[in-house]
Amino acid sequence: MSTSQVRFASTVMLVREADRAFEVLLLRRNKDLAFAGGAHVFPGGSVDPSDAQPGLVARCFGLSAAEADERLGTPDALSFYIAALREAFEEAGILLVSKDSGQLVDDLDEKLRDCRQSLVAGQCTFTEIVETLDLHLDVGALAYVAHWVTPEGAPRRFDTRFFLASVPSQQRATPDRSEIVGQVWVTPLDALDQYRRGYFELVLPTVKNLEFLASFDTVDHLMGGARSLTSVERIQPRFYRNVDGSVAVALPGSLEYEHASATVLAHGEALPTRPSQVK
Repeated sequence: MSTSQVRFASTVMLVREADRAFEVLLLRRNKDLAFAGGAHVFPGGSVDPSDAQPGLVARCFGLSAAEADERLGTPDALSFYIAALREAFEEAGILLVSKDSGQLVDDLDEKLRDCRQSLVAGQCTFTEIVETLDLHLDVGALAYVAHWVTPEGAPRRFDTRFFLASVPSQQRATPDRSEIVGQVWVTPLDALDQYRRGYFELVLPTVKNLEFLASFDTVDHLMGGARSLTSVERIQPRFYRNVDGSVAVALPGSLEYEHASATVLAHGEALPTRPSQVK
């Protein structure tokens, strides 16, 4: 049984309208990273203790702390929303805020772009940026849509909340060139096709959330469907070994899931990510 600590995390799926259909932003992680190196992912990362600072929480609008706690079913739930906004800014350069005038930021000015570079370089904190520039965090722009927990047996485990947001029309995503070395705007169906052909490496929660996105045809339709969700299921897959010793992953409800025993990945053993490895 894995003894690795489960860390709280947030991920945000950023979408925009396109000519044929809406697109979602996928970021390519640096191949040298220990977790999901080289994979295409949505912006996201661990929830930091600073994300729960009262000063940041007080600058949230669009959703109260009580509403967030009820929606996520956990205390201090606004910290997950704040982490999603912080990671979107740090990894993708997308910022969902308003200035002191109450006007939403549709295009990042030079000062905000400089702040983002300083944040990536570790020269300042997200809290300092928000407070210094008197910004207000648009947590109401985030729709909560999924909850995934890494299977027991993985060397790194995350309890991750997935959010969805529409990108302001004038903001342009740019990778941080550190953890994130590339990006692509792609329709969910095209992303899944690239994955099945072996051109995109995707982890299982990314695949399943892309399948969810692919069931909608416009951003408005998608956001409306996301906000109409009355509950979000907590999904924790299980690892199991095939007769040849290879590791696969089973989802709740499958026959393999019901018969899976505790499987711990060996040191250096890769997470099962190919379509044939998922049941």
